[in-house]
Amino acid sequence: MIEFACPECQKKYKVDDKLAGKKAKCKVCEAIMHIPELDDDDDVIEDVPVEEVAAAPPRRRRKAGSAAERGKTIRGSSDYFDFEISQRPDFALVTVNLDEGQQIYAETSAMASMTPNIKLKSGFKGGLGKTIGRALGGESLIINTFSAEEGPGEVTFAAGSAGDTAHHRLRDSELYLQRGAFMLHSDGVEVTGKWGGAKGFFSGKGLVLLKASGDGDIFFNSYGAIMAIDVTDEYIVDTGYIVAFEDTLDYNVSVLPGLRGGSKLKQLFFGGEGLVCRFSGQGRVWIQTRHVQTFLSWVNGFRPTKNN
Repeated sequence: MIEFACPECQKKYKVDDKLAGKKAKCKVCEAIMHIPELDDDDDVIEDVPVEEVAAAPPRRRRKAGSAAERGKTIRGSSDYFDFEISQRPDFALVTVNLDEGQQIYAETSAMASMTPNIKLKSGFKGGLGKTIGRALGGESLIINTFSAEEGPGEVTFAAGSAGDTAHHRLRDSELYLQRGAFMLHSDGVEVTGKWGGAKGFFSGKGLVLLKASGDGDIFFNSYGAIMAIDVTDEYIVDTGYIVAFEDTLDYNVSVLPGLRGGSKLKQLFFGGEGLVCRFSGQGRVWIQTRHVQTFLSWVNGFRPTKNN
C-alpha cells in the first residue's frame, strides 16, 4: 500500500500500489494530488478506500476547493507542527501549535498572540546574501524565531494586509512568491530573493521575486482571497493578481493580447496595467481576488483635497 498526504490540507491516505504515479482528488479540500511512488513513508492517520481518491478524473485546471471557496477554517498537520488558518478569506489568522523545542520563523510584526512559554529571538537568517535577497523581495532584513520552551506552546500570526493566507508543503522543491507575500515557515525552508530580469515586473513592484526552497512548510498571504489553479498546459494571469507559483511552471511576462506595447509605457512599467504572465508546463499558481493598484486608484477619488 502507498501512504501519502494531500499537499494542501495534509489529509492522510492509503491506496493500492497499482495507483502509483496517478492523479487523485482529495475528498476534504478537492485538491488534485499526485500519488507518489512506493518509497513514500508518510504516517497514516486514516485508511481511505481506494475509490474515494482514485475515481476522480484529472481536470485541465482547478480553482480552489469548496472549503476554500466558502471561507472555512483550514486545519492541518505536518512533520513539524499542527496548524489552523481561520478568519479567512478577509482577515486570515494562522495558529501554530509547537511541541517543546520546536520553532518557527516569521516575518517581523506578523505575531498577533502567543502563550507565555514561547520565546522570541530576532536576527538575520541564512547569511548575508539571502538576507539582502529577502529585502529586495519586499521583506524585512530581520527574521523572528519563535521557540517553545518548557512545554508545548501556541503562536498566532496575522498578515499586514487584509486578505487570505495559504499553506504549501515544500518537498525538496521551490516556490516563487510575489513581493511581500511571505508570512512564516518551518525548519528546512529558506526564503531569499530571485532576480527575474524583465520578467520580475509583477505589478510594477520591482525585479525581484521571493524564492522559498527546501523541505518544510511555508505560509503566504495575499490582498483579497486566494484561489489555487492547477495548470497542465498554458494559463494567463494578470501580473497584479499573482500570489505564488511552483517552480515546475515556466513563465513569461508580456503585454496583454490586443494592447499595443508602446502605447502606455508609464502604466505598463509603473502600474502593471496591461502586463500578463503566461504560465506553461505543469504546476500550481495561486492568484488573489483583488489588485492593490486598482484599489488605490479607486480610493484616490475619495481623498480629501484642499480648495485653493
